[in-house]
Amino acid sequence: MKNRHCGFTLLELLISTAILCILLALAGSCFAAVRAYCIAEETRAALYNGFFTAKTQALVTGTQIVVCPSSDGASCMQAAVWQHGWLIFQDLNQNREIEASDRLLFRQPALSRGITLTSNQGRPRLVFQPNGSNGGTNATFLLCDGRGPAKAKSLIISNTARIRTAPADPKMAEQSCI
Repeated sequence: MKNRHCGFTLLELLISTAILCILLALAGSCFAAVRAYCIAEETRAALYNGFFTAKTQALVTGTQIVVCPSSDGASCMQAAVWQHGWLIFQDLNQNREIEASDRLLFRQPALSRGITLTSNQGRPRLVFQPNGSNGGTNATFLLCDGRGPAKAKSLIISNTARIRTAPADPKMAEQSCI
């Protein structure tokens, strides 16, 4: 009777482990790209919801509603950097700054790590008028995620609070995306 050995040889185990490691590395990088895309879409949706809320509140209350970036959740930043969060408030005295007499409507917390969101320098805040329009010119936001400058998107906000997506300017993306 022949002696049968069950199991794996060391060589078979090493080859199987190497193949498994390669497959896991490929799956991990794909998962990271999908995760970055989902976080970017979540950010776009949060921005859209914020502008829709501001427009609706301006129409309903008949007052100015301001949307501004905020790093502390209590005051507006002068910079056009939005990844630290933003505020939406009813600007009763129309000075575009949140004060004790103004009513805070919404506070967006800081965005996920790896996301940068900047607006064009001329529009560090958006003011929705009582008729629901957003005065001034279109505002353009640059949204960058963990996939790098090549995947950056421009979010263009019209004066009626509609958002459209466009490819980002490569030069701007190279400068702004980390």
